[in-house]
Amino acid sequence: LPEAAAIHRVSGVVLRGLEDVDRVPEDVRTTLAQDRSASALRHLLVVGALSEITRAFDERALDWVAMKGPVVAELLYRDAGDRTYADLDVLVVPDQFPAAMEALENLGYVPAIKDWALAERMLAGQVNMTGPTVQIDLHWALHYSDQDRRPFHIAPGDMVRRSRHVDVAGLDVPTFDPADTLLSLAFHAARSGGHRLLWLKDLERSVTVDRPDLDEVVRRAQRSRCGPPIGVMLARAAAVLGADVPDDVVRALVPRSLGLANRLLERAVPPVQLHDRDTVTRWFTRSARASVASTTSDVPRRAMHRLVRTTRPPRPNETDDLTEKARYLDAVSRSATPVA
Repeated sequence: LPEAAAIHRVSGVVLRGLEDVDRVPEDVRTTLAQDRSASALRHLLVVGALSEITRAFDERALDWVAMKGPVVAELLYRDAGDRTYADLDVLVVPDQFPAAMEALENLGYVPAIKDWALAERMLAGQVNMTGPTVQIDLHWALHYSDQDRRPFHIAPGDMVRRSRHVDVAGLDVPTFDPADTLLSLAFHAARSGGHRLLWLKDLERSVTVDRPDLDEVVRRAQRSRCGPPIGVMLARAAAVLGADVPDDVVRALVPRSLGLANRLLERAVPPVQLHDRDTVTRWFTRSARASVASTTSDVPRRAMHRLVRTTRPPRPNETDDLTEKARYLDAVSRSATPVA
């Protein structure tokens, strides 16, 4: 049980669910408690880093939000240690991305990426930055590569402009409004395979605690052309964890044929497994598009891309060329998504 909970990053909520259950071996409770304590400690470290980043970004008057991680742990869960996460995700509007990176570098964070030419070719939507205690994922888009962003029309600038401020361990932090919080959690879950209980629990907690306007969620998802992946994940959260998502919301997001194909596939290969290996259901979830045809056609494309990257990886480029870095940052600044 502790091993399975760790795979799905739900040790804290599993331990809480076992509070009134008899005959649970003490070593099981101990292991789950240790994992929850480690998550709580990690949360404190990330909040400390977030405090510094908040000051640095506010001094530069940047438009930004904190995503997932500490915000979701504080906002949606009974105890921050109940939600396990590894790093801090920050989203800034594209034309302020270079200034945000410079601010983080001044705080001692170092970009993990070195091949800036490849980042420019892919128009990478984020840069991982390592610091003394935590890792920052600095985003200007919700998707990493330009190719993966093309089927969708998500406007991060709009999401930042609709942001709200929430309390995170006494710190005033900007984050998505309730509807965009649910959208971003569901979209990230789908694009990651939709198989971790943590992601489904996030959606259940978002619907229950944050109570977003689901009609507005549908409108924004349709406008952003990402209704199917979001609907698939909301349906999964309802089926697995009883999230209060009406059937008509799912029907408005997912075409009937795609929803039927997904349900049949989930019966054959359940998405939640006690391992981290890829399954056909995870591939299907990552590829969810507007129709069954477009979804199934993306599965072999994604498989071929992975095969090519495995057999013919890009040549290493560890020059950390500042000119290439500047070209990448300039490309990001000029790629601002039009307001939807």
